[in-house]
Amino acid sequence: MPTPDLTPEAFARARAFLEEKGRPLDTARFHHAFEGAEKPEVLEALRAYRNENGGFGQALEPDCRAPDSSVLATMMALRVLHELEVPAHEPLLTDAVDWLHAHLHTDLDGSVWPFLPPQAEAHPHAPWWNQGRAGELARTFGGFRVNPRAEIVGRLWHWPALLPEGLLAQLTIEARDAMLAGLEDGDVNGHAAAAVFAGSLNISDDHRLPVLEYLADVLPGRVQATPDEFAAHGLNPLMAAPTPEHPLAHALEEPLSAALLHLIASQAEDGSWGPSWNWFGQFPDDWPTAEAEWRSALTLDALLTLKAWGRLAQ
Repeated sequence: MPTPDLTPEAFARARAFLEEKGRPLDTARFHHAFEGAEKPEVLEALRAYRNENGGFGQALEPDCRAPDSSVLATMMALRVLHELEVPAHEPLLTDAVDWLHAHLHTDLDGSVWPFLPPQAEAHPHAPWWNQGRAGELARTFGGFRVNPRAEIVGRLWHWPALLPEGLLAQLTIEARDAMLAGLEDGDVNGHAAAAVFAGSLNISDDHRLPVLEYLADVLPGRVQATPDEFAAHGLNPLMAAPTPEHPLAHALEEPLSAALLHLIASQAEDGSWGPSWNWFGQFPDDWPTAEAEWRSALTLDALLTLKAWGRLAQ
């Protein structure tokens, strides 16, 4: 039977892994979250992924190796900035939001953020980031109506004054309507993006609660719930409710309990946690680098999740 909490010995192995093989950003975040290091150390490590135009790239999201600024990498940067609760005047944040504002694509259906610039196709990347054919990436991600828009909107409500007046409210309504139109059962990251929106308490209840109610209704039948399911790539309930304070946690109580047990039991011997996916043979020379970077990021994510749920043994 798996242990109910991550033991101190297992935690020490994870810490040693991050110290020896982790990305500087993940190591800095670990030091901040667990050892009291100051926020500037994390911001300095994050700055390595920032480009001169204010956006982020440089393989901050390991499955896309393009150096160019992208919505994908900039969204990942927003996650870190939100985690740190940086003030609205933090330059890394203000420049990133300005870059996002400049890269909104608007048509008759509203405004969205395409995940990647066209030039990213020339660099190593996972198959789901392919865009060799016209419109391929938009088709893969449902026109970007939910993912990444719902997550970015959810994050930006932490600093609502950074976009021009009225724009964030417009994006919120458009994201809400896209989610309430229904999410495909297999859209793993779309559900995760919607959960960020539903968990953003700064969003007006008029817009947030209908999404929360929709997700609370559909997620129990869509999230993974067994060890075999957790071992494969899919909608882990911890993606929807990463902390016990998340408003979806109550609706997913049983699968969350099982997911936490599996997370503890699935730590590798070297102390790390690895990805449940691969690039299916695309760019075979580059996947090992991406896999190693994911192992760093996912090890930190596992420790932060277990800390949030009080599953680190003292």
